[in-house]
Amino acid sequence: MDGNENTLTSPPRQDFGGFSLSRPPKNPSRFFFIILFVVVIGILLFVVNALVLPKGGEKKPSNLTPSPTPVLSDEWETFSPTDTLEPTRAATPSPTTKPTTSPVDSATGLDRSELAIVIYNGSGVVGSASKASDFLKGLGYRVTSVGNADAFDYQDVVVQIKSEKKQYLALLQKDIEKEYAVGSSSAQLSASESADAIVIIGK
Repeated sequence: MDGNENTLTSPPRQDFGGFSLSRPPKNPSRFFFIILFVVVIGILLFVVNALVLPKGGEKKPSNLTPSPTPVLSDEWETFSPTDTLEPTRAATPSPTTKPTTSPVDSATGLDRSELAIVIYNGSGVVGSASKASDFLKGLGYRVTSVGNADAFDYQDVVVQIKSEKKQYLALLQKDIEKEYAVGSSSAQLSASESADAIVIIGK
């Protein structure tokens, strides 16, 4: 061989107290494949962690049916006493009651059934007009309706009769005084009234 040609020589040996160490030869290709393998493994682990684990570990919301929330109403029912009366002149038809005695007065010959009467409650006491209606019907009078008076401050009974029926005024007052105190009576009832006489029951 030519003395100028380059020859491969083994790396120098180092002597350490009787022990000799030599530097290992370098292998770049093998080192590159190791690095590439580690990178590929890392990418695979990242993909598995990103795609597989969230699906398996994700908690699905449970299907819960919400219960209806009770609604509190601000509205309060108001109750008024059933026996509270409001003054009014509107009258309601009175049921028919058979007289307990003859409707014809023996002293005057007047037929009580020929006199149509409307009775109003002027005391505010519940049922006072109906009670008076039953009383006069029992005597033979024709009570067409009962109702509340325009006020509840009447102290005694008030009797009003039309002028064309004034012959009944004394008889009607006498009959009413069997149960009630008559405060005033007159034969000046307006002709526009539907009844022949009006009786207002006081306290």
